[in-house]
Amino acid sequence: MRLTLKSQLFAIFLCFMGLPENSYSTEPTPAPELGLEDFIEIALRNNPTVTIARNEVSASEGRKTQAVSGYLPKLSATGNAGRIHIADLIPVDEGGIVSGNLSANQLIFDFGNTTGAISASGYNIEAAQAQLNTVGSDLVYQVKAAYYTVLEKHYLIIVANEQVKSYQMHYERAKEYFKAGVKSKIDVTNAQVELTNSRLQLLQSRFALKSARVALEKIIGTRPADGTYRIRRQDHDFNEFINFLAPMPASQEELLQTATLQRPDLQQAKKQISSAESLLKSTQGSYWPTLGATASYDTHDTDISTFQDQWQVGLALDWEFFSGFRTQGEVVEAKSNLRSSRAQMRDIELTVTQEVTDNFLLADEQRESIFLADEILTLAEENFDLADQRYKTGLGDMIEFNDAQLRVSEARSNLVTTFYGYNTALASLENAIGKYPDMSEPTDKEIQE
Repeated sequence: MRLTLKSQLFAIFLCFMGLPENSYSTEPTPAPELGLEDFIEIALRNNPTVTIARNEVSASEGRKTQAVSGYLPKLSATGNAGRIHIADLIPVDEGGIVSGNLSANQLIFDFGNTTGAISASGYNIEAAQAQLNTVGSDLVYQVKAAYYTVLEKHYLIIVANEQVKSYQMHYERAKEYFKAGVKSKIDVTNAQVELTNSRLQLLQSRFALKSARVALEKIIGTRPADGTYRIRRQDHDFNEFINFLAPMPASQEELLQTATLQRPDLQQAKKQISSAESLLKSTQGSYWPTLGATASYDTHDTDISTFQDQWQVGLALDWEFFSGFRTQGEVVEAKSNLRSSRAQMRDIELTVTQEVTDNFLLADEQRESIFLADEILTLAEENFDLADQRYKTGLGDMIEFNDAQLRVSEARSNLVTTFYGYNTALASLENAIGKYPDMSEPTDKEIQE
């Protein structure tokens, strides 16, 4: 009654203040329900590796601006004030002076030194963007793998719960049989031991689920709703897992072709080769002269007649004939970097082939294993029903019953593990062929939402 009266008084206060009554509620905020796509979106906004990769793209753009500045005019102005004394004049000329200088320099041609640097910086931007896409692809795979692990642990809890219920019923039945003189005391003790073991497995399964949630939160870079969120899932019976089986993707050959075209690390390697070629061209340009235009204007504010305003326009040719072998060393370094980039490209191509092949074979194996695990579960459940009936009629013993119960639990666990192992393998295969999300930076409004 106190809470009701308090709520009514507060509602009157809100009406007096001109606020809607529903602006205050004593009802707790419901925990949000998050699915796979929600976790991926959160990870792309919060994971530190994405932030680092985005900043590298921004830094690359800044380096290109620096390179482009080499072909833009350079303007500068200087000024000074003081007093000057000229002793050689008769009479001696002395007075205050204020002077200023405005100068401009424009590069005309430098044999590819600047253009090579500009091209290299442009390719570096594309390489950095490809690296960002690689980070996004890897992150999506990590989120999916962690998400499927959480779902797997959830179903393993269900397996453990079912096992506890079965052993609990068996324990109660064993006590009744002992009281009736049908079974011995050892059956009761054995059933109690198995019940306690099943409770221990249930406890371990619950802690495994908590650990899996923490691992998922680490990957997405935050703890949604302070950890009160719920995982969106569709609970279904163990015999229905086979109906939710995702299909295998295209053939292995098609996947290899797709990976060759869209793997971001391959695209990054190609851009790094182009960048290395442009840097070699830029470095070799240092062997030749630089041609530029210059202009300057000097003005003076003084009573001394010697100083007059003047301007100058001209061409400047700058050629460093010998640099102490610095240019030769830079060219050797640039050629070595180019060869290394080409070798890295070849190594990535081989890695892509191996990853696509291995993940395709693994996914195919896991898919076939699911059908076998489903068949094993069906047989294990039939065997358990028989063992249970035999124990009830006195034809079976405790060992036979426990063995049948254990096989059912193992079969259910294997089916769950294989099912989510298959989903994880598909996610790994998507990562291997280079599937990546939209990596455009979210707006402030999207971040707030």
